[in-house]
Amino acid sequence: MYNKKMIKFILFIVIIVLIAGFNQYFNNKFDLNLFEYLNYSEVISNEEMQYLQERGTLYFVTDKNNPPFAFKDETSDQYKGLVLDYITALSIELETEIEFIPMIWEDALNSVISGKGDMTELFYSEKREEHLLFTDEIYTLRAVVMTMKENKDIKYLKDLSGQKVAVQSGDYANEFIVNYLPKIEIINTDDIQQSIMALQEGKVDAIIGEEPVVMNFIGELKIQDEINILSQPLYERDIRIGIKKTDKDLLTILNKGILSLKKKEFVQKIQQKWFGISAPIHKESVSVVTLISLTVVTSILIIIGLWNYFLNTEVKKQTVELNKSRNDLQMTIDAMTDYLVVVDEKGIVINVNKAYITWLNKTREDVIGKYYKELFILDSVNMNLNIKEKSRKEIIYKGMYYNFYTRPLEYEDNWMLIVIEDITDQKISQQQMLQQNKMIAVGQLAAGIAHEIRNPLGLIRNYCYILKGKINLEDVLIGKSINIIESSVLRAGKMVDNLLNFSRIGDDEFNIINLKETITDIISLESKLISKNNIEIIINCDENIMFNTKVESLNHIFLNLLSNAIDAVKDYGIINIDCAVDNNYLYIDFKDNGNGIEEENLEHVFNPFFTTKKVGKGVGLGLYIVYSEVHKLNGEIHVESQAGNKTVFKLKFPLMEDIING
Repeated sequence: MYNKKMIKFILFIVIIVLIAGFNQYFNNKFDLNLFEYLNYSEVISNEEMQYLQERGTLYFVTDKNNPPFAFKDETSDQYKGLVLDYITALSIELETEIEFIPMIWEDALNSVISGKGDMTELFYSEKREEHLLFTDEIYTLRAVVMTMKENKDIKYLKDLSGQKVAVQSGDYANEFIVNYLPKIEIINTDDIQQSIMALQEGKVDAIIGEEPVVMNFIGELKIQDEINILSQPLYERDIRIGIKKTDKDLLTILNKGILSLKKKEFVQKIQQKWFGISAPIHKESVSVVTLISLTVVTSILIIIGLWNYFLNTEVKKQTVELNKSRNDLQMTIDAMTDYLVVVDEKGIVINVNKAYITWLNKTREDVIGKYYKELFILDSVNMNLNIKEKSRKEIIYKGMYYNFYTRPLEYEDNWMLIVIEDITDQKISQQQMLQQNKMIAVGQLAAGIAHEIRNPLGLIRNYCYILKGKINLEDVLIGKSINIIESSVLRAGKMVDNLLNFSRIGDDEFNIINLKETITDIISLESKLISKNNIEIIINCDENIMFNTKVESLNHIFLNLLSNAIDAVKDYGIINIDCAVDNNYLYIDFKDNGNGIEEENLEHVFNPFFTTKKVGKGVGLGLYIVYSEVHKLNGEIHVESQAGNKTVFKLKFPLMEDIING
């Protein structure tokens, strides 16, 4: 039995080694994993092509002064470089327009994270993966350290400790230094050229940058005799394309384009164009003969080593297989989004999944072995856990809704599985559907009433006109009465128009509006309540501010904020609405002198179903809807408040029309 198992396992290992060898060959030749090469199609589907057409122009943002990858040619005054050539080729492969936008590197990175730009090329790191999705690798680069020749104190990387080092803002080198060389003092610059100037002026002791960029500037500045490059690189990592975290469909499409370019060996070709050779930023090839030789030698060594291993470690093998099964099971439950907890008959936590400990913001060690009532969420349920019966209970915790299930485990006596399911989105959808139906009904009723009011208003206006021609207007009282009738008809007509405009079903398209007129129209809808409570509305807004936005979303935002402000202020209260434009951003502040918000409630005001109003006065969705609609418009919203004094809601919207429409 041992011999059969041993032979099978040895053959398996040999096959794995052969695959690994050829995988390395493909990886070096095409910069592509063998399994990806065999299984990953570069053909773009009809659905993906339609997605690209609907999305329109893609915006590629990158460092504007990063030769030879991207830089402005002084002769033609045009941007060019290796990266631009690559993006142009990728645009052709995907049959979609990709527009290049040069920026300072840190701004380019932040632009993609915020969603204003679509993509950029950068080093991959786990920290960046928190904010971005990464494509397959394009090529490999290494970072080098440069010093002045007269500086004899820095010969090796360890000598950088305690030194001032210039690093481009936003560059991965900042993250690397913090993690592995924490004693270095970082001086951030806009680009490598600025770093070199700081080195020449003695402001820093060394600079760190990508090797091709550093060497390019050395050549341009003709300082080869003045500087020294450390022989040991700081690191060597893959360059990939980073995109916004939510663009998963775009990630698949970009990877297909990258795969197609790899098969055409496009990176090597543009390297030949910009460097004269094809290997400075590409992995070195390993000859097939060398790979086969290494494979054979490795296989022989494995066979010799495993011969004794299989005769003496059958028990260990079974143990490993058991652990593997346990690990596979743990990986499976860790992949589940519901929160899972296993407790024994004494209520001691035996196991949990990753989603649960992430939810609690604890580690597995903090939870395993603890009594279940010590865990705050289980304690808050305050239910008697019956391991003999199934149970289900709906709970509310910190404004969120959960289904709480208990299930006895059949394979372990007196053990119980607890499942906590987040159903907040379902509750929100139900509430929003009810609210939407109410608003539709109110809108239809308002539209009907408005149309009915228009007819008598028209009659009053016409007969008033006839009266003006028939009576003696020299009588002061009669003239004044006629004027009051006409102005009242005009005011009522405007209110009817506003009511019709607000009740009209809107679309999801961007339209250009006059901001002050829109705010004035919203205020007119609440004019009766404002007048009743003696509230003063002060609008500080330039009449010429035009805003390209989704009108329906903006109406929801303004109406909810105005309604909250009216509820907050007392009689003779003041509500200020201030608007300003600065650096391609629109700033809008809703400020009231009402009773304010308690400090402990500030962090919850945008949570769904959170409200401090009495029962029947609100369901806690108003500010949640405001928050959602603001972010749909690529905006930001913050709240500042002093209890018993005032509250300010600060809104910020981008005015970059090309990005919004993109």
